[in-house]
Amino acid sequence: MTNPPLEELDDYSGNDSFDTTQVLRKRDKFRNFFTVPKSESKVKDTSSTQSLTSQQSIPSSIASQLNKIQDKSLAVVPAEEYLHMNIFPENIGIPTIRTDLPHPQQRIERTVQLLYCNTLLLQNSSTLLSTAEEPIFNQTEQKWLAEIKEDPMEQDRLQWLVTRMAEAFIENSNKDSTKIAEIVALGPVLPRESYRMLLSSLITDFDECRILDVGLLQGLVQLVQGASSGFLVPDDLVKILSILRVRLQGTQQESSEHTYYLTQAVSRVLDVMADHKVQDLSRVLEHEPLSAVLSGLNSTSDPYLIYQACYAFQALQYVSDDETVLQAVLRQSNGVVDGLVKMSAVVKLDVRSVLEGLEQMQQVAVGAIGTAGTIYKGVSSLRESGRGVFESLKEGFGSGQKRTWYSAVRAAYAFVQAGHLKDLKKLIYEAPCRCDALFQWGICQLLGEIAVDTVWTLTTRQQAVDLLGHLYRNDQDWGRDEGVKECMVTVLDSLGSVFDQAFNKHALELLQELDLDSTPRSQSFYPLRSLFLIPCSSQILDKIQEVPYLEYELYKLRLQRLEEEQQTVYIPPQAKPFFHANDDELFPLMEKVQEFLVSDRQVMLILGDSGAGKSTFNRHLEHQLWTEYKRGGPIPLFINLAAIDEPQHDMVTKQLQFHNLSNEQIQELKLHRQIVLICDGYDESQQLLNLHRTNFLNQPTQWNTKMVITCRSQYLGPSYRDRFKPQPLDRYNTGQQDLFQEAVIAPFSNEQIRSYVDQFVRDPNTRRVFDEGAAWSSEEHIERLRAIPNLMDLVKNPFLLTLALSTLPRLVGSQQDLSSLRITRVILYDKFVEQWLETNKLRLQTNTLSKEEQDVFELLLDDGFIASGIDFQKRLSDSIFKEQEGNPVVGYTHLRDKQTWKVEFFSPDPQVRLLRESCPLTRTGSQFRFVHRSVLEYFLSCVIYSPVNHENEFDPQDNSDSTAIQTFETSGPLFTRNLLKELSIIQFLCDRVQNNPGFKHQLLAVINQSKTDALAATAAANAITILIRSGVHFNCTDLRGVKIPNADLTDGQFDSVQFHGADLRGVNFTRCWLRKVDFGDAQMKSVRFGELPYLEVDDTIWACAYSPDGKVLALSISDGKIDMLDTATWKVVGTLKGHDDYIGSVEFSTDGQRIVSGSADKTVRLWDIVSSENPLLIMEGHAATVNSVAFSPCGKHVASASDDKTVRVWSTETGTCLFVLNGHEDDVNGVEYSPDGHRIVSCGSDGTIRLWDPATGELDTVWISALGGIQCLDFSPDGLRIASGHFEGNVQLWSTVSGEPGLVFSGQERNISGIAFSPNSQQVVASSHDSTLRIWDVSTGALISVLTGHSRDIQGVVFSPDGQQIVSGGGDRKLRLWEVNSGELSLKARGHSDVLAEVVYSPDGRSVFSSSVDGTVRQWDSDTGTAVGPILFQISESIQAITFSPVGQQVATSSEDSVIRLWNFPYDSPTGSPMLLQAHKREVFGLNYSPCGRWLLTRSFDNTALLWDSRNPEEKPHRLTRDKDGEVDDNTAHCAVFSPTGHQIIVGYYGGLVCLFDAQTKVLLRSITLESNTSPQLAIGAGNGKIYLWDLQSNEPGTKLRVDDAVFSVAYSPCGRWIASGSRTKTVRLWRRQHRVDSDEEEAWLCVAVLKDFFGHIHHITWNPVGQALEFVTGCDDRSIRMWRVFVDDDFDGDVRVGLRWSSHVGRLCVSNLKFGETVDLSDTCQRLLLQRGAVGDDTSSEEDENYSSSDYDDDDEEEETDEDDDEGSDDDEDEESDDSTSQKSESQSESR
Repeated sequence: MTNPPLEELDDYSGNDSFDTTQVLRKRDKFRNFFTVPKSESKVKDTSSTQSLTSQQSIPSSIASQLNKIQDKSLAVVPAEEYLHMNIFPENIGIPTIRTDLPHPQQRIERTVQLLYCNTLLLQNSSTLLSTAEEPIFNQTEQKWLAEIKEDPMEQDRLQWLVTRMAEAFIENSNKDSTKIAEIVALGPVLPRESYRMLLSSLITDFDECRILDVGLLQGLVQLVQGASSGFLVPDDLVKILSILRVRLQGTQQESSEHTYYLTQAVSRVLDVMADHKVQDLSRVLEHEPLSAVLSGLNSTSDPYLIYQACYAFQALQYVSDDETVLQAVLRQSNGVVDGLVKMSAVVKLDVRSVLEGLEQMQQVAVGAIGTAGTIYKGVSSLRESGRGVFESLKEGFGSGQKRTWYSAVRAAYAFVQAGHLKDLKKLIYEAPCRCDALFQWGICQLLGEIAVDTVWTLTTRQQAVDLLGHLYRNDQDWGRDEGVKECMVTVLDSLGSVFDQAFNKHALELLQELDLDSTPRSQSFYPLRSLFLIPCSSQILDKIQEVPYLEYELYKLRLQRLEEEQQTVYIPPQAKPFFHANDDELFPLMEKVQEFLVSDRQVMLILGDSGAGKSTFNRHLEHQLWTEYKRGGPIPLFINLAAIDEPQHDMVTKQLQFHNLSNEQIQELKLHRQIVLICDGYDESQQLLNLHRTNFLNQPTQWNTKMVITCRSQYLGPSYRDRFKPQPLDRYNTGQQDLFQEAVIAPFSNEQIRSYVDQFVRDPNTRRVFDEGAAWSSEEHIERLRAIPNLMDLVKNPFLLTLALSTLPRLVGSQQDLSSLRITRVILYDKFVEQWLETNKLRLQTNTLSKEEQDVFELLLDDGFIASGIDFQKRLSDSIFKEQEGNPVVGYTHLRDKQTWKVEFFSPDPQVRLLRESCPLTRTGSQFRFVHRSVLEYFLSCVIYSPVNHENEFDPQDNSDSTAIQTFETSGPLFTRNLLKELSIIQFLCDRVQNNPGFKHQLLAVINQSKTDALAATAAANAITILIRSGVHFNCTDLRGVKIPNADLTDGQFDSVQFHGADLRGVNFTRCWLRKVDFGDAQMKSVRFGELPYLEVDDTIWACAYSPDGKVLALSISDGKIDMLDTATWKVVGTLKGHDDYIGSVEFSTDGQRIVSGSADKTVRLWDIVSSENPLLIMEGHAATVNSVAFSPCGKHVASASDDKTVRVWSTETGTCLFVLNGHEDDVNGVEYSPDGHRIVSCGSDGTIRLWDPATGELDTVWISALGGIQCLDFSPDGLRIASGHFEGNVQLWSTVSGEPGLVFSGQERNISGIAFSPNSQQVVASSHDSTLRIWDVSTGALISVLTGHSRDIQGVVFSPDGQQIVSGGGDRKLRLWEVNSGELSLKARGHSDVLAEVVYSPDGRSVFSSSVDGTVRQWDSDTGTAVGPILFQISESIQAITFSPVGQQVATSSEDSVIRLWNFPYDSPTGSPMLLQAHKREVFGLNYSPCGRWLLTRSFDNTALLWDSRNPEEKPHRLTRDKDGEVDDNTAHCAVFSPTGHQIIVGYYGGLVCLFDAQTKVLLRSITLESNTSPQLAIGAGNGKIYLWDLQSNEPGTKLRVDDAVFSVAYSPCGRWIASGSRTKTVRLWRRQHRVDSDEEEAWLCVAVLKDFFGHIHHITWNPVGQALEFVTGCDDRSIRMWRVFVDDDFDGDVRVGLRWSSHVGRLCVSNLKFGETVDLSDTCQRLLLQRGAVGDDTSSEEDENYSSSDYDDDDEEEETDEDDDEGSDDDEDEESDDSTSQKSESQSESR
């Protein structure tokens, strides 16, 4: 029977005239022919979403199966035409495993589900999707993909599951066939990295197994076949093939079954190699040996094995080997077939092109030269004579030619993989090689594989069976060979055993129809399935899903945190690198944190004041990191340290457990992920430990973290960095300093305030707070913020800005004069709390409450709801501090805590709940806290003191005390707590002191109470601390018997104070003003003054060095000796003598037993400090002064540096010079060994630093400094840095790793003489010839301290080994000891930041105005000394002078830019636009208003004095000139004043000339004539140390007052009876006019007081123009403004006393005229300090040698005599040669005023 063309068969389905009835009749005839009865049932198709089930072969014979169904009806066998029409009628597309699709985040029940989901995701992202002609997804799949697209975390979870399954499989040593089947099925959807790990694991496992594991083999092959593009590399396949070849070679004699599986595996791998164009298969090593192994199988009797061997041999021909192209052409030609073999990876195939290619190959093969006929002979004879397939297969070995049947079979597989079953059918019927038994064999196997593969639908599988049966029964070509028929029957027999009832029934019915009982079966049959079926059980998947998906948990956490931390109002903060950095060093904090996160650093500390925005920034940082989070990336973890129990241990684990992560997930994070720890509130957690170290972060096997941690600035001490610096893995690692970083949040700028206000106004929440009509615009907010005094400065704190914006509308109300409002920090909190409670009261009134709640609410209303709420919060805050030491987080669960103190505030009781929910508290789970820690601290301050009348507190303040006096509870915090630990609470109370005079009186009363009540000691210490920090001065106060132990009186002012019998134990007097204080009988144990005493020596100290144990200090003295001091007693315990000149350098050996010294006598000497006072060795060789010496760490060598431009290295054993290091071009000033001894470093006047190899003496590196000559250097103990000190007063840091220059420290005005690192390498101190020491932080460049006290050049400085002290010595012959921790700069320094220019009173005497070269003008309350506002006016230039108009509201300032500015006061803003007067060409240094306020007299260094009309400033000013011999001679006018009437102007010129001008005509008067009858005098201070007093009615001075040095300032009192003068000796003298009864003179002037304790020249003195009390103000170069009051005791013969009322800022310890009497327990150290500072002695009394009078001087005596001052006890008066340039400049301005 011949086969009709497929086109004709296919046309049946499209022929409208086709008679199906005829077909059915023919079907019945065939059934009758085969004697098969009709079937009463039909086989139904199944859904395309048929689930896969496990199918296991059930071995049984066909006879037994037929016996079971012999009584059953068989299916109707259709006619041949109908069969063709219904077998593979269409190409159905790529087969897809389909099953139920899970919902997002639903548990995946089976591995097939996971495979299906990931396949859809891959296909959806493939480029094939956009090129597909028809949709490749059904409706269900499209809907599922749309849902997953909106859930990226679910996509990640699905991918994570397959990745984790691969990892779990690799880790599992028990890899049974079920697990293998489960994991290799996922191969096509694995990510590349996971795929390659799995592949490598399977290769290794297969190679290592001794007995062939067929499951492992098939899994490996399936994984290779399912590889995605680019996942395999040629080496993988070559390795696999090599392993298979070796295993195949050793298996041939053992088991034909194993040989079959191995041969089949070789075939599949070779197919993949051909697809991937593997070209590096070695002919010698792999190609030929594999060919030999396959050829060796031709002796087998197993046809299946022979077929696989033939297939493998053919596949091998298509794997390119390493022969040349010419050899390949000569041997064979690839032709078109090469393209056919590799089409299996192509989705869309063209069957006609395939058939044409096969036809062409057939022709090429038939016509091949030489061997073609022989090669194809077997096939031809098979077609003609029907030789057995077995013999034909054997003949195929060894030919080495590419055969068409192999290409056709590969094409058939390609069609099946693409789902092109119709094309497959066409290929089967029309392939030119279809008669080839090998092609037929391959097709039979392929159809059997389709039938058994459940990836196809049941219909498709049944059609594969039907096609196989059709070929068997109806195709003559396929029925010609019995071997093929036997194969077909065996396949059908196997299909009948499939465990699938619907399918095997169909196969068995076909076998029965074909009546194949007598047909022989193969005795050696192998399973049809080449791929594993996915098992029903998903063991690996189930195991993985026992641990919830980590990324899903993180995803939920991410959503939760993003929702919780939404910030509607946020301004990115600015920060600076350290506390004292300038404003021009600000940077965006977020940018700096982002840089930190990508750096190698581990900890970033962010500091800031309370309310600076630290927590807000932390939450924003977390929000941003979660927003940017990518799967597998760093995980942000916000930790409220106060909310974690013992955060010093396992704080990361505790926080993750709080977020409900399991222990397994936490462990996975610990091992595999990085955590960005955002630790908030280190201060709130009350920690003193280094959390990074105690949690072992970044240590092996521990958490991999980046830590951002915040803390209040006030909480930390000077060595705070040790609490945060991480511990490096290697403590000798030189890069450890780079692990830490810090930043300080800066206050808001005006621009940030404006931006915040704009956001606040737009915030929808703002409308809920205010009524629609009450909400202000941005401009209204800004206008009021600026109008209220001090408020703009206050709201630079972000939290206070929030409070101000929330409360300001109600606080201002309808008040018009905002300038009278006084708003402080505490007032903002008062109003905030009141408004919060008022809002919640209205909420409760509108809400629907239960009957019980309504009753409770009404009771609260009756009792005062707001008052009840405030009381509730006060009690809560008090309990928090009492019960948990101020930890702000309170955890409460009712069942656990109902018997504790917490139940009073957190129980479900209706009253408690209503109050709690109405208060500014937040809740997170079972944890409660105030909305900000400062609110907690505010309420504790309210426990101590709270105003009785809230409503009137915001009214304009007056001096009266309208607040009722309250009584402090002795059980309250003022009496029971040391408030020094709670600085924020002290600040609130300081505000109360300023706002409520009654509170001040109460605190004073507590202090007085302590005199008689010992129980009040703690309260009194707190009270006086609060008052001192409030700016209250205790001058002239009786504090006898007070008990204030441990009080902090830093910066306090105690002038003429009685401390007799007081308890002052532990009191801190740092930077206090202590003048005329009586400490008699006071208890002064552990009192601190912030300084240590100095030691006096015989001559200049040139160098000093500590022994390594710190017990001995060596000093080199100018007379060539070395003194050794015991540091316990500070007594000399030994002296080394021998040098003939001064010793410039000394150093101890590391064992502390020897000292090396270098001297100007050109020698280096080695000393044994234990056994001999004579040198052990004298090393000579230098030709000039030896400037520096250094011991090597091993102690065997010494290096010396000399002015002879060399460095020499000496042996300490022999004294021999080992090396002379040449290279410096000038004096070599310093030399040091590195800490490890591997380098010598030297510096010189040539500006270079040179590094040498100490072993060879060779020069290693030269660093050239841009700062010029170098005087000294030091190596940091950690070896990381070198510090160099330069001639111009700069210090440079250098990196020893990179050799790059680092930070530059400047500020010292003269040569840096010495430099030293602290033992921990964190600080560096430099001494200078300007008599100062400065300490810097080497990490940030922050200036930590400026130490003053030396009066001459400092020559040397060194840290003590414990780092607690610094020792310095120099030309003043004093060895000074400094406490490092007490040398901090005062952070609360108030006043100007630079030298004062001038001070003046306001006309009404209520204010004092000061100007400074820092460009600011400040206003001070003349009664209290309190700064009125932060800055009155400010410009960018230095302000040189200031004056206040006597009438009106105008202030004039002059600056170094020669411009005069007229300010309207108080209406101009600090940076407003004043009126400018410009005519002078140089700096203007003098300003004077006329008494009428119209005329302004100005003086300049351009030698002009100009007179301006302030009413018409546009008019050109008039120039005052004097004529001399007819010529104009304009010398500089140093001083000028208007006469009291304003009619004359007196001008004093340089050289002592005084001229009188007419104020109206501006001409010089010939004679001095005044119209006043008061005969006023003019006082002139001169540079010759005299004060000239002129009666303007006379022609020359009538009186001369003698002063000890140049007079810089002089001023008459308003009554004319007193003169105050300031001189260059840093003293103020008070002169009194009095009548002389023993003289003919009517009056004389007597110096009645000398005021000392100034730290600079006094350039400005002015008297209070009004008031009964005699008061004057001094302005000093030390930046202080001091108010003095003169007391006259008429009862005691007119004795005069001068007392200090207040000082703007002292800034250092001032002690004089102290009385100690029987003082108890004052330490010897303190006693020595006070004696050295001249604390004992009268410095103001009218002593005989200072009671200068006008009669003591001869008018004609021009000889200046200098009397020695009394012993002032201060070194500041010594060595005036060190006066700075600024003082000299001020001196020239003020001389002869």
